[in-house]
Amino acid sequence: MHPGEPLALAQLISESDRLTYIDPHEALRLAESASRLVPDCGDLLLGISAWRRYGTMLFAFGRIPDGQHAMFKALTLADAEDLVAERGELIQDLASAYYTQGDYDEAIAYWADCIDTEGFTLNTRIHAYIGLGQVYYAHERYEMALQNHLDAKALISAPVDTDLHCRVLINLAADYAKLERFDDVALELDEALPLAEAAGNPEYVGEILVYRSAVALARGNPAEAHARLDEAVAMRRVWAWGEISQNIARGRLYLFEGRFDEALTAVHTALLRADEMGTCHKTFQAHHLLAQIYQRMGNTAQAEYFHRRYQEAFSRIVRSGTYAKLQALEARLNR
Repeated sequence: MHPGEPLALAQLISESDRLTYIDPHEALRLAESASRLVPDCGDLLLGISAWRRYGTMLFAFGRIPDGQHAMFKALTLADAEDLVAERGELIQDLASAYYTQGDYDEAIAYWADCIDTEGFTLNTRIHAYIGLGQVYYAHERYEMALQNHLDAKALISAPVDTDLHCRVLINLAADYAKLERFDDVALELDEALPLAEAAGNPEYVGEILVYRSAVALARGNPAEAHARLDEAVAMRRVWAWGEISQNIARGRLYLFEGRFDEALTAVHTALLRADEMGTCHKTFQAHHLLAQIYQRMGNTAQAEYFHRRYQEAFSRIVRSGTYAKLQALEARLNR
């Protein structure tokens, strides 16, 4: 590579990162351009950064398998020179991707690697606690999810990555919401919002607004719930996961108001996007909510159909073997 080209590659990566929320399509294009320069790059860390940036943007657009391919490219480079810290970050990225797809056994295996390998950073360990809690959450074991996310919070100390701190708080809010501890939800969100804003992360701000909508609905204030969702939608650029979450939240809100046709439209939109992404957890959430909507409408046949779909999807990802692996990973975390 020409001596000036590493600088050009670094600039592509930096500009892609800067445009993530401003112009995500351009950010993706720049990241792809950067990845094409990696084979001729003499800087290993720069090559890893380029592939990771491309993978991150592919994930943002819901292209999970393509994103995994990019992350594996980066991991191959990190493994070649035994770059332990970089390897830990990439393994965490891949674990999160497997979680998104509902492959919890594989996600647990990757998070276990984060714990068992010497030299991984504290941030990687915190991510492992978050991930373990998320798998419990997907299995509807909300008290266990909460405990692991509290363990993640206990590890946070200054200086800490602001995005990671915010991620922990949002997961705690999600746990408290499922446990109907809405005052605690509000406290976690109040702490998380200034962090998300300081980090310039509209994805997290949008997620916080979705949970604030849930708090408003739980307190019997649908007007405020709609307002918070409207704010979240206005902020979204791509964030495929957020689009699904927002439509499911809107569907619940319309169901509360008895606006069944609008509820169906919102949740079917979420289901279509979840199927496109391969996000099993969101898929069975949508099926479950559709069953409730059709039941309220008096359409027993459709209610039963979507309840069966929910049960089938839930049984595919909630397996006894997975729970045993969760317990084994938790034992390693706490030793």
